[in-house]
Amino acid sequence: MTTLAGLSSRPRLTERAVVALVAALVLLLFGLTGCSRRTVPVAQQGDPDVVPGLIDVGFEGFSEEHHALATSLGEVVQDERLEDDPVDDVDDPEELVVLRVDPAREAETLAALRARPDVHFAEPVVRVRRLWQPDDPDFAKQWHLKAVGAPAAWDTTRGAGVTVAILDTGIAPVDDLDAERIVAGHNFLTGGADARDDHGHGTHVAGTVAQSTGNGVGVAGMAPLARLMPLKVLSADGSGTSADIADAIRWAADHGARVLNLSLGGGSRSANMANAVAYARRKGCVVVCAAGNSGSRGVHYPAAYRGALAVSAVGPQGRLAPYSSFGPEVHISAPGGDKSQGEEAGVLQETIDPSDPGGKGVYRWFQGTSMATPHVAGAAALVASLGVTDPGAIERLLASTATRPQARGEEAMDERYGAGLLDAAGAVRTATLWWTVWRIALAAIGAFIALFHARKLGHMRARSGAPIGLWPALVLGAGGLALLAPVGVARVSGLSLLALPLPALPEHFLGPAGTSFLASIAAYGAWSAVVPLAVALIARVATPLRGIASGLAFAQAGVLLHAALFRTVYLPWLPALLVPFWLLAGSFIAWWVGRAVLQPESIR
Repeated sequence: MTTLAGLSSRPRLTERAVVALVAALVLLLFGLTGCSRRTVPVAQQGDPDVVPGLIDVGFEGFSEEHHALATSLGEVVQDERLEDDPVDDVDDPEELVVLRVDPAREAETLAALRARPDVHFAEPVVRVRRLWQPDDPDFAKQWHLKAVGAPAAWDTTRGAGVTVAILDTGIAPVDDLDAERIVAGHNFLTGGADARDDHGHGTHVAGTVAQSTGNGVGVAGMAPLARLMPLKVLSADGSGTSADIADAIRWAADHGARVLNLSLGGGSRSANMANAVAYARRKGCVVVCAAGNSGSRGVHYPAAYRGALAVSAVGPQGRLAPYSSFGPEVHISAPGGDKSQGEEAGVLQETIDPSDPGGKGVYRWFQGTSMATPHVAGAAALVASLGVTDPGAIERLLASTATRPQARGEEAMDERYGAGLLDAAGAVRTATLWWTVWRIALAAIGAFIALFHARKLGHMRARSGAPIGLWPALVLGAGGLALLAPVGVARVSGLSLLALPLPALPEHFLGPAGTSFLASIAAYGAWSAVVPLAVALIARVATPLRGIASGLAFAQAGVLLHAALFRTVYLPWLPALLVPFWLLAGSFIAWWVGRAVLQPESIR
């Protein structure tokens, strides 16, 4: 057996250490849902974010003794009595005190407080830095973007590389929409490419999806780097036909849109439109539709069609808006505004004044399920930009991370809110942080099985470690850099690519699979074992690359296995039910390649 001579003295991870690391990852994966709020580790002295000399204390109940104790320990900066914490699992009253103490005595004071049975917690006060906030002057008025966690999502992604089709009254070239992000569209009323808005509804909707953000002008949008495709299907009076809308749905799916926003609807079913929605789904599109504004049970079409993602509307308090339609077809809810609470309880975006079509854009508060729908479409674009290309996976991710409203005696909650209130930040966090942990864990488990198998067959010495470079290549190849995404990589131009799994990179540069032959072939190649096999063949000649080649192969095996289990990938031509089998086959081949590289002899 040949070895890598001269490298044995270099430091490397011991197998015991790596086993411990993988065990920790697996425990993290399967223990997420069981984590208690009170087991979260608290900051300690010396942590960079700790404010020296400030201590946060939670006393059980209210008493003069607590106040006297706090005064004896230091200066009471803040004293608050909490009768009932609705988000805590402890129902007892609690007194919250912030103390200023001598930093030299801080450790002693913390120890004394933590030793008392009537102290719920005692911890240093830490600095919390705000997430990226745009400098758009009226962003502070957009309660609706904050309600769905858009600012937190922007630290990871802003929707670059995804095209959202706006099937509406068109889009006007207003100041707060980047003209370079408006792609060629179509006017289905008159024919031709001129899809300018003559009503105002479509421009407002487009702004919620992708208003220019951080440009010091106006307001912000959900996915500010997404592209917009204007498809005019509604006239100046806000009406259109099912035939035109069906044609526009197919046109959008055939011209590169991956999310379709339909803030429109009616009460009658159209077989043509239903077939168009099904066609778009088969082409890998998420079709987001407004539930309707009837204020009663009965979701309008096209939201009620199979394959459409129906959205109901809530007001600023997260309660179903009085005008919103509801019913069993509702998938999710999002802010649509409730101007019965005041003008600024609507959804604020830039639009046009239809009475002055040649004038500048105006900022208006609108309300309706039409306004709720683009919040979901924008969130879908954020998730799609992270390499989640299957429409069903995007919908499941948005649903699984949605927040459930307080029932307060309401019946039929699912019919009103679907899975709950949209949480874009939660969806983005799951697609990056938690799914990356899964990929790394699956890849590492595969690597350990391969190492065990190689030693058992005598292809490796019983006590020899993994080839140099295997573990770093495995972590990086499985998308380990995506763990950095939530800390703000999207703030730096180009670094948002770090949030993508490696097989998703070709689509970012070549366009979505299905829009061109090259993009489709690249997608099939990327979501297979082709790349690790090519690297392994190079490693046959360049022996020092053996560990890196093996690590990349195991990483690809983990990524493909994750994609198959979570059904995250859309591939054209292949029926959706067969895509997981393609991914599973690629995962096995990639694992076999990694295992073969561990054997010094040539691959055969």
